[in-house]
Amino acid sequence: MKTITAIAILDDERLAVDGMVFQLTKLIPGAEVIGFTQANAFVEYCEKVGPDLVFLDMEMPNTTGLEVAAQVKSMVGNIIFVTAHSEYSLAAFDTAVDYILKPVSPKRLEQSLNKVAELRPVGLYKELSIKIPIKGSFHEVPESKINSLRGQRNYTEVVMSTGEKHLVARTLKSFEESLSSRFSRIHKSIIIRKDAVKSISWGPKIIVDLIDGFTVEASKNRMEKSEWNEA
Repeated sequence: MKTITAIAILDDERLAVDGMVFQLTKLIPGAEVIGFTQANAFVEYCEKVGPDLVFLDMEMPNTTGLEVAAQVKSMVGNIIFVTAHSEYSLAAFDTAVDYILKPVSPKRLEQSLNKVAELRPVGLYKELSIKIPIKGSFHEVPESKINSLRGQRNYTEVVMSTGEKHLVARTLKSFEESLSSRFSRIHKSIIIRKDAVKSISWGPKIIVDLIDGFTVEASKNRMEKSEWNEA
């Protein structure tokens, strides 16, 4: 099996989390296996560590596995859903490499790990970074930490995945030329990270919702529906 050094589990049931931690620690003894029952703590861990593999419960009190996956997919390797509800399988496979029904047996878990070993990680982008001034000095900021950039004449507001905003004395066009294909200029004054998009409503007006709650009306001449269907 390819080297896996960090695994994260999210399930609102502590017993389920502890069971998965125990099984995975036995199956991959060299990996750090961390379990969470709260989505916020899980997402923070993914931002800091970037685990090679994550297991997500599909239904939780205040969120779903699909919603959490949208937040962390650019930060992690492969995603596997674990749930008691088989009706989610088609939607799950758009995001994850496997889908395990509860209760999880050691044999089924091992099958899933073998599947991961044969696949490339879900993430499609090579991690790049850009320099922006923060608190008086320049910092290398990974692209995965930037949700959107909003032009304000000769300035650009850089909106981070943490919610922080930094006003930079640099034009949006200048940023556009330095960013990777991971980003798209969907409006004359807005650039967004494609994998930070939560949903797109196609109609007389094209409305783009980001995972941080930001909503913008995109310019029709800047949006190719076929490109976004594949993103």
